[in-house]
Amino acid sequence: MATWAPRRRRRQIRWRRRLAGLGVLLAPSVWLLGTDLCRRAGRIAGFDRTHQLGYVATAAASALFWTLVLYAAARRRGVLRQAAAGVFAVLFTLVAGVQAGFYHFYGVYLSLDGQVHARSLTQSLWGYLPLWEPVVALHLGLAVALALGLLVLARLYVRQCRLGRLLAPLLAAAALVGMSQIPSSYRTWQSSTPDVIYFHGFKALVEERLRQADNSPYLRVQRRLAQDVPRLSPRPARPRNVLFIVQESLRHDIACNVPGEEEGCASPFSGRATPHRFPLDQMRANASTTAISLTNLFAGVLPTESYELLLRVPLLFDYAHAAGYDTALWTSQHVMFGSMRLYVQDLPVSHRAFATTLDPYADFDAGAEDALLTDHVIRVWSELREPFLAVVEYSNGHFPYVYDAKYAPFQPSEFTKAPDKNEHFLNYFRNVQYLSDLATGRLIEHVRSSPTGRRTVIVYTSDHGESFREHWQLGHTSSLYDEEIHVPAWIDAPEGTLAPEEEASLRGAKDQFVWHLDLPPTVLDLLGVWDLPELRPFRARMIGHPVTRPERTVAPVPLTNCSWIWECAFRNWGMMQGRMKIEAREWDVEFHCFDLLADPQEQNNLGEDACAPLPSLARELFGPMPRYKPPDPKDLLWGPAPAASGGG
Repeated sequence: MATWAPRRRRRQIRWRRRLAGLGVLLAPSVWLLGTDLCRRAGRIAGFDRTHQLGYVATAAASALFWTLVLYAAARRRGVLRQAAAGVFAVLFTLVAGVQAGFYHFYGVYLSLDGQVHARSLTQSLWGYLPLWEPVVALHLGLAVALALGLLVLARLYVRQCRLGRLLAPLLAAAALVGMSQIPSSYRTWQSSTPDVIYFHGFKALVEERLRQADNSPYLRVQRRLAQDVPRLSPRPARPRNVLFIVQESLRHDIACNVPGEEEGCASPFSGRATPHRFPLDQMRANASTTAISLTNLFAGVLPTESYELLLRVPLLFDYAHAAGYDTALWTSQHVMFGSMRLYVQDLPVSHRAFATTLDPYADFDAGAEDALLTDHVIRVWSELREPFLAVVEYSNGHFPYVYDAKYAPFQPSEFTKAPDKNEHFLNYFRNVQYLSDLATGRLIEHVRSSPTGRRTVIVYTSDHGESFREHWQLGHTSSLYDEEIHVPAWIDAPEGTLAPEEEASLRGAKDQFVWHLDLPPTVLDLLGVWDLPELRPFRARMIGHPVTRPERTVAPVPLTNCSWIWECAFRNWGMMQGRMKIEAREWDVEFHCFDLLADPQEQNNLGEDACAPLPSLARELFGPMPRYKPPDPKDLLWGPAPAASGGG
C-alpha cells in the first residue's frame, strides 16, 4: 500500500500536467475567441446559419494553428525551438494587439479593405495604428505579456513525444500557410475570427505588392505625417465655435440654397432650420471625387501639389488644435473605402466617429445611415469644450444610396439606369438627399437649441454633385461639368457671432464665384488665426480667400479628379477663372470652354481661344493630354445618352 500511493500520486501529477499543457496550448485561441465574444457577442449571435458555420470553422482552424505553433515552440532545445518561439510571439502579439487596438478605433477588425492600398509592408503589420495612443499601447503590451507568458508555461507543462517533436515544426508551417489561404469573411459580417481576418488581409497585401493580384491598381490615400503647427493665439472678430457640415453628392440645382425657397427642393429640413443663412450660390467644388474634395476642404492647398506635400500639409483640425480649440470629426463615411482612414486617423480630435463605429454592418460605399450619425452627435454634443471646431460629414448620397419609401416625396421614383427612365432615377436621388437632409436638419435644430449653439457658426457645403446624363455620364468622378461640381454652400451665424464687416462680405458673396479652396481660409478666419504671422508660411500655399472678407479669388483655379491623394482611374481636369471654365476628359484633344453665366447648362463649347489663357495654363499644370480612345457607348453600363440631353 505504501508503494502504491506514491505511484498513484505520480500518475495524478502527470495527468494534471498534461491537462495544464493542453490548457496552455489552447490558451491563445481561447483568448482570441473569448475577447472576440466580449466585443461582438450580440453580432455573432445574430449571424445567420451560413455565417455561424463559417465562424465555427475559422475558430477550429485558429485553435489548430495556435496549438501547433505553440507546441513547436515548447521544444526543450535547438534552433527550431527559438524560431518557433519567435514566430509565435510576433504573430500572437500582432494579431491580438493590433486587432484589439483596431477594433477600439473603428468598431471592426483590420482586414483586406484596410490593408490592400497600403504602401508600407512594415507599417501595415500593425495596421498603421498610432502606437503612441494609450489604448493601442495597452493592447500591444498586454499581447506581448501574454505571448511571453504562454511560451514560459508551454515549456513548463507541455511534454512532447519524439514524433511530435519531429512533425510539429512542419505542421506549424503548413498551418501558417493554411491560415492565409482559408476563406475569410472580412467585410460587413466579418464572420471569421480576428486572426483569420488579419492573416487573410496581410496575404492580400503581399500579393498586391508582388503583382500577383490587382485589387489596388491606383494610388489611394496614405497615412498623413502632418507638419507641426506652432502654438497659435487666436483673435476671432467675435467669440464663436465652428461647425462644418459636409454633405455627399448634393447638387446645387436640387438643394435649398437660398432662404425662403425650401418648397420642392431636396434639402428643406436644413433650410428651414437656418432661415437667416448666407447663401453662396456660385460655389464650385474643385473636384468631383470625395477624397480630393475633402483635401481641398480641409487643407486648402492645390490638389495638384506633390505627394509629399499633400501628406505633410496641416488640416483645419491641426490649426484649430494649435489654437487651443477642442476638435471633433464625425462621419458616416466608411473610412475603410480607399484607405480613407489613414487620412483622418491621426487627427488631433477629442471626439470621432466613423461608419463602422456607428454600425458595423455599414454599407461599404454609402456608409452608415446618416440618422445614426445625427443620433451620435446629438448624444455627445454637450461634451465639446468651447471654443471648438467640429466637422460632421454625411455620406448616404453616395451610390448605391440610402433610400426610404416613407420619405420619398419626389415621384415617380425608381432605382434604374435605363436611359428612358432618367427622370425617375433623378427623383430617386432627390429622395435619397431628402432623407439625408432630414438627419442634417435634426442635427442643426439640436445645435441651435443647445447652450453652445448660440455661439456656433455653421459652414455647409457638399463634397461634389452627381450627374444624370446631362453630358452622357452618371454619378460622379467622371467629369468636371457643373452637375458634378456646382454645389450648395451657405454660412449660418447666430446674431452677434459675426462682425458687421463679415456679414457684409457674406451678403456680397451670394452671387460671386467662389470655390471649395476658399472655405479653409474662411474657417481659419472664423477661428481667428488667418492673420496670425505664424500662419504665413502655411497661408502661402493656399490660393483661396476667406468669404468673410471682401477680397475674392480671381486667379485661375484648377479643377481635377487626378491627385496624388487619389490617383485617377478616369482622367479629367479643367480650370476656372470667374465665369469662364474649361474642362476635358481623357480622350479629348482640346479643352471645352464655357461661359457659365451665359450658358449654365454648358451646351455651347466656345472653343479654347474664348477661354484664353486658361488652356495654356492648364497644359502647363497638368501636362499634355494623353488622348485616350473614347469609350464605345455600348460598353457604358448606362448606355448612350438620349439625344435630347446634348453633349460636351
